[in-house]
Amino acid sequence: MNPHLPPFSLQGHNLESLNVEESVVSALSKLQVDTIAQMPWLHAVDGMLPPTNRWFSPLAFGSPDPVFPMPLSYIQTNQGFVFGLPRVTSSRHTVSSPAAPDIDVNVGASSYRIARHDLGSITVEFLNSVGRVLGHAVIAEGVPYVSYTADVAHDVSLSVPFTMKYESCAIAEVEGQSYGLVTSGAYSSRSIRLVAGQFLSLIAFPRLADSATPAEVERSVLRLAQHASFPVSHVSVAAGSISDDIVTTVRYVAAENGPVAVVRMPHHFGAAGDILGEYETVDGTLPLISAKVLEWRTPRVSPAAGLDLDGVPADVLEEIRAQVVLDLAVPERAPVDSYFGGKALVRDAQLARLADQLGVAGADEFRAGFERRLTAWAATDMDSRSFFFDDVWMGVVGREPSFGAEEFNDHHTQYGYFMYAAALAVEANAALLEVLESRIDALAFDVASPVLTDSVPQLRVFDPYKGHSWASGRAPFDEGNNQESISEAVNSWNGLALWAKVTGREWLADLAQWLLSLEAASAQAYWLNFDRKDPVRLAYKHSIVPLVWGAKHDYATWFSGEKSAMLGILLLPMSPVSVYLAQDAERILDNLEEVVGYYDNYAVTYGDYLVMYAALAGGATAEKAWQIARDFEPELVDDGNSKAYMMAWVASCRSY
Repeated sequence: MNPHLPPFSLQGHNLESLNVEESVVSALSKLQVDTIAQMPWLHAVDGMLPPTNRWFSPLAFGSPDPVFPMPLSYIQTNQGFVFGLPRVTSSRHTVSSPAAPDIDVNVGASSYRIARHDLGSITVEFLNSVGRVLGHAVIAEGVPYVSYTADVAHDVSLSVPFTMKYESCAIAEVEGQSYGLVTSGAYSSRSIRLVAGQFLSLIAFPRLADSATPAEVERSVLRLAQHASFPVSHVSVAAGSISDDIVTTVRYVAAENGPVAVVRMPHHFGAAGDILGEYETVDGTLPLISAKVLEWRTPRVSPAAGLDLDGVPADVLEEIRAQVVLDLAVPERAPVDSYFGGKALVRDAQLARLADQLGVAGADEFRAGFERRLTAWAATDMDSRSFFFDDVWMGVVGREPSFGAEEFNDHHTQYGYFMYAAALAVEANAALLEVLESRIDALAFDVASPVLTDSVPQLRVFDPYKGHSWASGRAPFDEGNNQESISEAVNSWNGLALWAKVTGREWLADLAQWLLSLEAASAQAYWLNFDRKDPVRLAYKHSIVPLVWGAKHDYATWFSGEKSAMLGILLLPMSPVSVYLAQDAERILDNLEEVVGYYDNYAVTYGDYLVMYAALAGGATAEKAWQIARDFEPELVDDGNSKAYMMAWVASCRSY
């Protein structure tokens, strides 16, 4: 890789001179070492950390399942690979684009391994029966062609014949989809002879306007063929800011500094480039642009620790204060697993902060209990309420892991609760920093280390091109990787930002701000506020997508078929930063309509979060939400929430 293009850079910060790697390693070294889950055989070069939570994770862990590097599908075989352009279908509950096994590429290999990866691309090496590398393929997110380069002389065979219809570009048609082949080797219909250093690129052509003339089609084909004639080698990512916007720069490095074609996604606000066509994808109808550098701006979402109650009338504050007193008296909850344990701590942290904010007398005992429960997670002994370093999977795992966290599922959605609770605790009692710092740092660096170390990967869960995180560690699914609780992902980066503030690290705060803003923008673009008029969604009859996959948008959850769960999982824990959801009051009402119906029934699973979401619509809806919050049955409040916090949230959204 080009040493002048680090895989990830953070504007205004030299991560090397700041000794960030040393900080990461130091925090992780303080954990005890163990492993509790067997790991599948890793298809990777020696020394590579297990690439969990990536769009390509199935390849790394030897799964036969496809991966979806937008807009293509790619299936690994021992002999080579199968690729194609998925066709999108939509129904009442699903928008789907299953893998298209259109072209089988046989390079004569016996096995494969991932040779390198970065935050936007991978290189797959193909080996013969004696372990010699025959060649390597590069697959980059957003790029509509796969390039294969020979390391030694050999033949490559294709499952379909290509005809040299245009100068320098052969064409094949598979079930109505056009594909192109460009190569520096010796081409003959279904066979290409390559010598060391020669390549072939297979292209999935985009859709052009129905009115395109044959001459326009030819120009389009040849232009994209020219792009594919310069194979992409790697991708680098830079995070920065301009004024009130966060800026993301994804730089595609191609051979001889050639052009690159890349798909522009809905959250790539303002990314510029000549349009080469468009693709129908599960994420919408998207343009293909010529852009070696994909740069876009994202509205800044500011981290938030607590609720703004300025201007709330005294009588309303008194009602909330009375409820705080009642909630402080609820018997303590101290789950020992890595999900519900964190949720309980956030409930207590928010309640303790609210008690301080409202001057509730007698809250000291509750805060002391909360601090005791929190610091128990920082203990060095290996009881149930603790974390350890897994030296097989290479990362931090709870002694009592939840939802497959031992296989690195959901780390960010779980660890964000601990970061948020710890930040609020240190904000109120600075002496706790010394007790908590190394343990919370370890959780933070497990999911969001900006540097690659020998212990943890770089930005384990986050996909900069897609603008959001992936929740599955191994992703052994036909539809690629997935993420359900986008709201808990946003909560995680808010917790990271608050933790950065109390620890005084500007570089970590800027990193968290970037992650927070991108994840929040993607929450709107793909989960909660997507374009319902896009042709690929016309048959889909819901206003939200609870479960986003690489190849499917699904009206479903992993845990419940209730409509309230479908929306609630996209809202909880409604931390103070969730005010970013207030962008479109009409869409909030649409999203709620399917759940609570004409009778506004909030006595449902996650009903408390639905009330809080309704308040963000403002006006009469917020007034109604206040009345519902006042009368809400405490036993219906989620275990990560309190009635007092719910009331305070709703009160903060009202107009006085």
